[in-house]
Amino acid sequence: MKSKYICVGVMATVRLLCRKILSKLILILKIDLNPILFYYTNPEKNSKEPPPPSTIPEHLHSDFTMNNQIPILYWYFDERNDFKTNNSAKDYKKAFKKLENRTFKYSNYGKDINSFYAAFEKYNLKGKSVLIWGLVGLNCEAMAIWQGAEHVYVVDYNKPVCEHSKITVMNHEELMKSGIKTDVAISFSSFEHDGLGRYGDPLNPNGDLEAMQIAKNFLKDDGFMLFGVPQGKDCLVWNAHRIYGEIRLPLLLKGWKTEAVFEQESPVGKPLGMYHIQPLMVLRK
Repeated sequence: MKSKYICVGVMATVRLLCRKILSKLILILKIDLNPILFYYTNPEKNSKEPPPPSTIPEHLHSDFTMNNQIPILYWYFDERNDFKTNNSAKDYKKAFKKLENRTFKYSNYGKDINSFYAAFEKYNLKGKSVLIWGLVGLNCEAMAIWQGAEHVYVVDYNKPVCEHSKITVMNHEELMKSGIKTDVAISFSSFEHDGLGRYGDPLNPNGDLEAMQIAKNFLKDDGFMLFGVPQGKDCLVWNAHRIYGEIRLPLLLKGWKTEAVFEQESPVGKPLGMYHIQPLMVLRK
């Protein structure tokens, strides 16, 4: 009888492990089993505004998919005003030390930091003004200051806290009124979110394309942008991000001159919905 209970317990454990493995596999592959299967939100958020839609509104479906050219997967987030980046002066001191000895990690992107190291060997930021488009965690602004930037402007829908004398933080409305033009811009893992509502931004099928054109307005005539977005097979992962391939990437880069590309791993051949490392592109205005 005892062995029977042991067997039942083992089987239950195996079933639990299988469910956990399957759930992780689904998240990795972003399999479209249910439009609201992957739902994330902060339970402590207290917002009077309705959450972003968990599926694409019907009247916007054709525009978001470019007349059904872009396949859709679902991975839902609601991060309106509740994902607050807070970088202290102490955090920056630690980051500069890690950058110097090459133990710094770029948020959740791992090897991407090596692309930045390679780019900095050819593109000098010393004494330059830098505009960072979107900031989650501590990364691009710290790298710019470490590289000797004179001043760094950070713009985001949800204004982060950055305790450093060389950093000015703005939301988009404040940026539009500022009239600044910088020597360099950095947008890494940022514009692919624009228009999807994840961060409280208004729904806009062309939010990413418009953001790329707007970015030019805040660059000096000889300025350049360090730029990265997920690349692979064209895909819209609602409402997490877009993945850019042969169809949408040329539209995103329209009007920019691609001067260099630094990548640790090629995006070619990745399954639908997958990307691991984002190529770092140097785009000249």
